[in-house]
Amino acid sequence: MQAIIKARPEVGLELSDVPRPVPGPRDVLVRVSKTGICGTDRHIYEWDAWSAGRIKPPLVTGHEFVGIVEDTGVAVRSVRPGDRVSGEGHIGCGHCFCCRTGQTHICANVDILGVDVTGCFAPYVVLPESNIWKVDPDIPDDQACLFDPFGNAMHTVMAQPISGQQVLVVGCGTIGLMGIGIVHAGGADLVIAVEPNPVKRELAKVMGADVVLEKADEQTVKDLTDRGGADVMLEMSGHPAAIVEGFRCVRNGGEIALLGIPADDVIVPWAEQIIFKGVTIHGINGRRMFETWYHCESFLRRRPKLIEPLITHRLRFDEFEKGIKAMQDGSACKVVLDWTDAKT
Repeated sequence: MQAIIKARPEVGLELSDVPRPVPGPRDVLVRVSKTGICGTDRHIYEWDAWSAGRIKPPLVTGHEFVGIVEDTGVAVRSVRPGDRVSGEGHIGCGHCFCCRTGQTHICANVDILGVDVTGCFAPYVVLPESNIWKVDPDIPDDQACLFDPFGNAMHTVMAQPISGQQVLVVGCGTIGLMGIGIVHAGGADLVIAVEPNPVKRELAKVMGADVVLEKADEQTVKDLTDRGGADVMLEMSGHPAAIVEGFRCVRNGGEIALLGIPADDVIVPWAEQIIFKGVTIHGINGRRMFETWYHCESFLRRRPKLIEPLITHRLRFDEFEKGIKAMQDGSACKVVLDWTDAKT
């Protein structure tokens, strides 16, 4: 079958023929319909330091998908051929303390689809039955394939109460923009978005931000709020300076959810901005399995157009490089690939 692969330890991805995967006894084989290109896929394409230290070519990439169950292993009971499904791309070991206490999303031995194991940028993908998610029929394919990033946004937002709160969202990439939509729909009193990219600032307004800033500073945020700063700061950028200033913008007793991943260590004035202010910090990684998935389904079922504005590019699978280039130049938000015509 055709697949997008990281063939060699260098910049780029390529379309190549690979063997069709075969499901084991507890696995599910899915015929892929649509996939989303993620920031992780861009990192793999660019072959940055993280990719060089983690990826072992050759590897089929991709971890955001929706499709139809083609076949199942003999021990599979919960799904059958013909079911429309997506899947959780973090595959826990199943036997460590975190996996056995409802925290599989932070399993220390996790394998990630398209990073550690064969991914979904292909006509077929295999996942364990335990990672398969049946998709509600009212959620269209273009949005169902984005449960992974939408789940990251949902997990970040749901880490603390949002209704009636004044919320600062730092970083309006895809996940930050999704977070704005969730916060707005969740009844926030005020949503302040911070983003240097003008295209993303306009999308932030579309998603429900009340105020959109190119850059945040402590005094501006204090002036916009009526309680000495934001109740909640959702950090989605991973930019060191933005993280530090975001801490300054949070009121005493506020809450901070950190999803953005900085390239290096970040120095935050520990006593002044954390201890003396009495803030609560939440480190966010992936999605809570499967609590976050239920939240995502509920939001999209009742708000079927919620993330539609963020799908800026719909391309054929063999136009993937065009999508990555659009992500690199800042003109794309979410890129969805159609695998209908791929050779199987």
